[in-house]
Amino acid sequence: MIVPMKRLTLVGLKADQEQILSALQSISAVQLISAEETAASEGELSRLEARVQRLDSAQSLLKPYAKSAGLLTPKAEVAAEELTGGIESSLEICSDVEALDREISLSRGEADKRRALMESLRPWEELTDGLETIRSTHNARVVAGMLPVESLAQLEEINAAVQIFGGEKEKALLIACHESDWAELAPILRAAGFQDTAFPGLTGTAAENIARLEKEIAEIEQKQKELTEQLAAMGAHRDALCRALDGAVIERDREAGKLELGSTDATFLLSGWARADQTDEILEKLSAVTDACYVDFTDPQEGDAVPTVLKNNKLVKPFEAVTNLYSLPAYGSVDGTPLMAPFYFIFFGMMLSDSVYGIVLALGAWFFLKKAKPTGMMGGLAGVLLMGGISTIFMGLLFGTCAGVSWPVIFKGTALETVFPLVDSSTEPIAMLVVCAGLGLVHMFYAMFIAAGNCIKNGDWVGAIVDHLSWVCIITGLLLLAAPMLGLPAIVGTIGKVMAIAAAAVVFLFAGRAKKNIAGRLLGGAGKLYDIASWLSDVLSYARIFALGLSTGVIGLVLNTLCWDMLFASFKGNPILMIVGFVIVTALSVALHLFMMAISTLGCFVHTARLQYVEFFGKFYEAGGKAFNPLGYKAKHVKVK
Repeated sequence: MIVPMKRLTLVGLKADQEQILSALQSISAVQLISAEETAASEGELSRLEARVQRLDSAQSLLKPYAKSAGLLTPKAEVAAEELTGGIESSLEICSDVEALDREISLSRGEADKRRALMESLRPWEELTDGLETIRSTHNARVVAGMLPVESLAQLEEINAAVQIFGGEKEKALLIACHESDWAELAPILRAAGFQDTAFPGLTGTAAENIARLEKEIAEIEQKQKELTEQLAAMGAHRDALCRALDGAVIERDREAGKLELGSTDATFLLSGWARADQTDEILEKLSAVTDACYVDFTDPQEGDAVPTVLKNNKLVKPFEAVTNLYSLPAYGSVDGTPLMAPFYFIFFGMMLSDSVYGIVLALGAWFFLKKAKPTGMMGGLAGVLLMGGISTIFMGLLFGTCAGVSWPVIFKGTALETVFPLVDSSTEPIAMLVVCAGLGLVHMFYAMFIAAGNCIKNGDWVGAIVDHLSWVCIITGLLLLAAPMLGLPAIVGTIGKVMAIAAAAVVFLFAGRAKKNIAGRLLGGAGKLYDIASWLSDVLSYARIFALGLSTGVIGLVLNTLCWDMLFASFKGNPILMIVGFVIVTALSVALHLFMMAISTLGCFVHTARLQYVEFFGKFYEAGGKAFNPLGYKAKHVKVK
C-alpha cells in the first residue's frame, strides 16, 4: 500500500533549531521542503562537505591495506553520537594519510622524470665524449638529434660529418659542419624528419648519466617503499575513518537541512512531508526537546509534489525492489507490489522449474540475509530470490525437473511415478503452452479489473465498462467459441459469440467518446478494436514461461548426459579410476549445475519482471512517484542505532 502523507508545518525558536533537527533526523520521519530564505550558512555547508570529501578520500587510500570485513559480515550498530564524536581525531589521522600520499605522489613523479630522461639518453650510450662538449663554435655548427631509420639514406651525400649511434626505429645522430654550410643543411635535415636533442645541465658521458639516474631511481623507490609501508601501517585506522565519515555525512545532511528552513532573528519555519503513521512519533520526539514550538499536520493539496512511501507485510515487502526497478507509483494511485507479487512468485518458479535449483537458491539467499543482513535494494533483491527459490521447489515438482533428472525417473516404481510432474514441458509442449497462456489471461484480466476498479473509484463508470471490462468480455467470448471443439455444449460457443459481439459493439460505439463528432467517435472506436492484435501478442509473451522452463530441464539433462553417461563411463573397468572419476565428475557436475542455475536465475528474474512491467503494469499502473527522502542517518559503513 501507499502510505498516506501529511504536510508538516513547524515554527520554533532559533535556539532550539539544532536540537529539533537532530530529533527529526534520529527517526527519519520528515522530508524537508525548501523555503525561500535560508537560515544556515552555505559557507559552513561547504566546510562540512569538504570534511566529508577528505575523510572519504583518506579511507579509500587505506582500503587496500585494511582488513576486509567480508561479504557476509553485517554492519556494526553504532550510536550517532559515537560517530560524530570521533570526527576530530579522525581528521588528524586524515592529515597524516594525506601527507604520506603527497610524498608518495611526489617521489613517484620524480622517479618518472628520471626514467624518461634515462630513456632519452639510451641511444647515446655509446658516445664517449661528455655531453657538455656537444656545442657549436664560432666556425663550426655541432647538433645532436634523432632521425628515423628509413631517412638515413638521405644524409649520405651531405656536406657534414655524421656520427651514428644506437636506437631501433630512430637513430641518434651527431652532426658537425661548417657554419656557412648550415643554412643549406638545415632544410634537408628537417625534410628527413630530424629532431634536435639537447642535454641541458648534464655533464659527463651518457653512460655515466644513465648509471647516476639508475642509482637515484633506486633511492627514490626505496624511499617510496618506506612511505608505502608507513601508509600500510595506518590501515588499522580505516575503520575509525569510515565511522567518522558516516558521522560527517550525518552532520553535513543536518546542516543542509537548515538551508531548507525559513527564519527570522528569533524563530525558524520548517515545512516538510511526514508519513501519517509517524505523526505521533514526531510529536513525541519534539515534545522531548521543547514545548515552545507550533506543529501542524495537514492533508496534501491538489498539485503538491507528494513523495511516495510503500508499506507492505513481510511476505510482500521484498517485491518492492522489483517495483522500484520499474518506478514508484504516483502518490494517490495504486501500489502494484502486493498485486503482482503472487504472479511474480508463480512465474519465477515455473521459469526456473528445477526443485534442486530452488533449494540451493532459497538456502543461499536465506544464508546471505541471515549473515550479511543487507538493507535497501540489496536486501529486497535477496528476499525476492529467497521467495523465488521457494516457488521453484514446488513448481519444479509440478512442471519441471530435479537437477536435470525427470521426476518419473526419480519416482520410478512408486505410486508417484505417474503423478509428477503434472505437465511435462518436454513431452507435452502444447499442454504447457495452454497452462502458460491461461495464467497469462488470468494475469491480464486481473490487471483489467484493477484498472476498472480505479475508474469506478474516480466515478468513471463508462471508462470502467468501455475501456476495461468490455475487453474482458471480448477475449472471454472468443475463447468460448472453441467450446464445441472441447466437447462442451454448442450453446456455450453461442453465448461466447454473443458476448464478444456485444462487447465489441460497446467498444466500437463508445471507445472514441472523447471525439466531438459522430464520425470521429466511430473511427476512434473502430481503431480501438485493433487492440485485439496487441492482446494476442501479450498472450504469446507468456510463452517465455514455457521456453525458460523447458530450457532449464533440457540443459540440465544435457549436463547430466555429458558428465555421467559419457565422461564417467570412460572411467569404468578400473576400480581406482572409477573412484577418481566419480570425484572429478561430481565436482564438474556440481560446478556446471551451479553455473546453469546462476544464468537461469538471472534470466528468470528479468523475464518475470518484464511480464509484470509490460503485460500487467501497462494496463493500470500509474508510474512517476518520487521517493520519500527524509532527513535521517545515511551511514554507509555502519548501521546507526
